[in-house]
This record gives sequence, structure tokens and C-alpha cells, in this order.
Amino acid sequence: MSAPSEPASARPRRFGLAARLALIVVGGLLAVQVLMLLAYVAERERAAAPSAFVPAMQRVAALVQLLERLPPGERDLALRAVATSGFQPAIRTERPEIESPRLLRFAERRLRQLIGGPSDRFIAVALTGSSRPLRPVDRLRDLRGANLTVAIGLAGGDYLEIVAGGDITVRFLGLPVGLVAGILGFLVALLALLAVRRETRPLSDLAGAVERFGVQLQPSHVKERGAPDVRLVVRAVNAMQDRIVELVRMRTLVLGAISHDLRTYLTRLRLRLELMPPGDQVEKAQADLDGMQALVDDALAFARASFSPASGETVDLAALARAEWEARRAQGAAVTLTGAEAPLVVEGNRGALARVLANLVGNAITYGTCADISLHDRGNAAELVVEDRGPGIPAGERETVFEPFYRLEPSRNRDSGGAGLGLTIVRQIAEGHGGGVTIDDRPGGGARLIVRLPKPGAPKA
Repeated sequence: MSAPSEPASARPRRFGLAARLALIVVGGLLAVQVLMLLAYVAERERAAAPSAFVPAMQRVAALVQLLERLPPGERDLALRAVATSGFQPAIRTERPEIESPRLLRFAERRLRQLIGGPSDRFIAVALTGSSRPLRPVDRLRDLRGANLTVAIGLAGGDYLEIVAGGDITVRFLGLPVGLVAGILGFLVALLALLAVRRETRPLSDLAGAVERFGVQLQPSHVKERGAPDVRLVVRAVNAMQDRIVELVRMRTLVLGAISHDLRTYLTRLRLRLELMPPGDQVEKAQADLDGMQALVDDALAFARASFSPASGETVDLAALARAEWEARRAQGAAVTLTGAEAPLVVEGNRGALARVLANLVGNAITYGTCADISLHDRGNAAELVVEDRGPGIPAGERETVFEPFYRLEPSRNRDSGGAGLGLTIVRQIAEGHGGGVTIDDRPGGGARLIVRLPKPGAPKA
């Protein structure tokens, strides 16, 4: 007994696929607009700041060179001349307790290059807190309100300490805010694309499962995930696959049972005909029985071909071709074989592929008086070609001949044998193995049928 379903009012509300995509797009657009607004505000502040006209590192280097040329009594005047709200220089007699972290060592090297002087000059660039004494920032949450502190040793033993506040990337690193906003906008767009991909991934998986099911008739269930409407579609397709497989299985069982019973009655009729005196009516009845037997065998083979996908075993197509060639030669048929000297391995069902060879060669002998078999290695695929010297197949009929119970007139009519299922079975088996079959004209007259099958490890059609 199944558990009672949860009432709809108690289930958490889920957004549909359309609502989710709309939220992703709107959220991305809002994020980009906010970033552009912040970039605009920062650019306005930068344009209004006095320090915006002089690159920060060049300004620091020039200040150091100026202080070293001035007498100690005039350095305080120079510091007041360059000080701003976001640029606070001071002279310290003791060395500041800061070191350059790895991420800011490039700035230290740049300052050392601009200032010049002794190579052992003390230079440190670090992010510090706003309180005294200055402490390096070592936690992400402390970045809020942090300052950029630069400490440089001066000639004579003093130290220049500069505390820079505000937009560090603009004031010191020289990166335009518009570039930063553009990078962030690109990241937002990338995240939006990833979110859209995540929402549509179940549909892609569903399409692949349906395509595999259409070829192999084996259930390929997809995990239910995503928006509620997508989950409903996935659930319905999974259930549909199970129902179709069950219907085809029942069809095969019914045809097998019917064919078994029909064979019993056909055997009885043959025994009765054997006991009857020879005559025209007996011969006609015997021909009718042969036609009925062929129809039963072809119908059963057609039903079985629906469940003949590649089983994963390796099959030597050359060995199958040699076996078919030897069997036909023993029957006195005009059959030739080329390209079967070396093994040609494919993945598939041995019995099903043998059926393909038998059908193609049988058709060629029946309707074209001969069968010329050739095998070709096409890299990732193997080709089986069967040619005859019959009237050929018109271009307008080359797709129709694969339909069940279809016969070409007048060359391939009911009197010449066959139930019209041979090529249908060939196509079902070839496509079930990830390949295909095509029809072409043979030079000099006749039909050429080409079966292409993927080799082990090659992508399937």
C-alpha cells in the first residue's frame, strides 16, 4: 500500500523553467547595472580627486626624492603640501612594523625601481587597519575600511610612512574602475550562463536519451531534476519508454507464438501433400506453403530485429562474410568476395550481423543473378558492400524499399519470393548498431547496397 501523497499546500513552491530563466536574466541585468553605477560613481570621484592626475607610485617616488634633497627642517612643509584626505604622509624615526605580502610585492619592486638609490633600502607596501598601531590585514572581513600603507627608508635614518585610503585600485594600482566593472560584469554573465546551462541540462539529457531509445529500443531513463515542469516531462518520457518497450516485447512474444503454431500447421499440410498423388494442384499448394513459410520466417525475424542492438561483443565482419560466401558457393550461387583477407572487427550482435549479410546477399542473388561482396576499412568505420547485376533500384524508391512489406514492381514482385521485410530488417539492425545503410547505383548497371558500422571505440551515428 502506497503512502499518502503530501498535500499540494504543504509542498514547497518551485519556480517553473520560464520563471527561473527570467530570474536569471533579470538578476544578471540588475547586477551589471549596479556594477556600472558603482563604476560611474567611482570614476566621478576619481576625476574630482587631486591625486587622479598623478599616478600614485610616481607620486610616492617623487616625494621620497624631494624629501632626501631638503634639509630636515623643511620636510614637514613638503609633507603638508602634498597631503590630502586620501594621501597622508608622515616622517617616523622608528621603522614601521609592516612587511610586504606576496600579492603586493610587485608594487614594492616598482617603487624600488622608480626611487633608485641603494638596493637594500627598506620599502614595504601592505594593507593595514585604520587604528594605531598599524596592523596588517590578515582576515577577509577586515578589508572593509582598510588602508594601503607604504613605508620607505630615507637617507639619514628616518622613515616615510604614507597611509592611502579610499579606492585602492584607482589611487595606487592605476586600474580604471570601468575595467574592474567590466570584468565583474563578464563574471556575472558567465555565472548567468552557467545557471541557464544547469536549468536546461535535463532537457539535453532527455534529448540524448530519446535519441538512444529510438535506435536501440532499450530504456534510457533520465534523472528527474530541475524545474517542476521539466521534471514532469522527464517523468513522462521515462514512463513512455517503459510502455513502448513492453508493447514491442509483447508484439515479439505474440508473433513468436503465432509463428510457432503456424509452423505446426504448415508441417501438417506438407505431410498431407506428400501423401497426395503428384499433380499441378499439389505443386501450386506446395508453392503456397513455401510462400507462407517465408512470410512467417521474415515476420519473426522483423520482430526480433527490434531487439538486436549491439551487445558489446567484438565481431569479425570478414569471418562472417567468408562464412556467407562459402555457404552460397556450396549452393551453386554466383558469389564473389574481396577485402576479407584481414580481420575487420566491429562491435555488435553476431547473429544479427549474419542476418544482414544473408539478407543482402540473398536479395542480390534473387533479383540481380549474382552477389559481389566487398569489405572496406574506413578508419573509424567498417563498410560492407553488396552489389548485383540486376535492374537496380530507382532513386525515387531508395527510401521506400526500407518500409515493411514493400516490393518493387515488376522486378521484385510477390512471385519472385520474399515478404518485403529483408531490407527493413537490414536497416533496423544497422541502425541498432550505431550505423546505417545506403543504396547506390553500380557502375555498368545494378544496385549497390552499403552498410556502414562503427568500429570499437568509434562514435556511433
